[in-house]
Amino acid sequence: MYEVYSGLLIALMVLMVLMAIGMIVVVMLQSGESGNLGAITGAAESFFGKNKAKTMDAKFKRWTVAIAVAMLVCSVLFFVFYLLRNAL
Repeated sequence: MYEVYSGLLIALMVLMVLMAIGMIVVVMLQSGESGNLGAITGAAESFFGKNKAKTMDAKFKRWTVAIAVAMLVCSVLFFVFYLLRNAL
């Protein structure tokens, strides 16, 4: 069983590294929020402001959250498998 847990730990480490690289790429592709000064005056309520869910930025934000949740799950699984491996 020790070898199985070691293999799972290696697989989870590789998966977390790939997700970290993916997170960096997705965050770098997002546009900055500092340019949206029209929201202060209400100018952001245009036709394009109402369709935010369909823009690329909204998709990037959803991908960011999805990758972050997946990394959290992988790190918890890594910790559990690490404890199980050391308990043997």
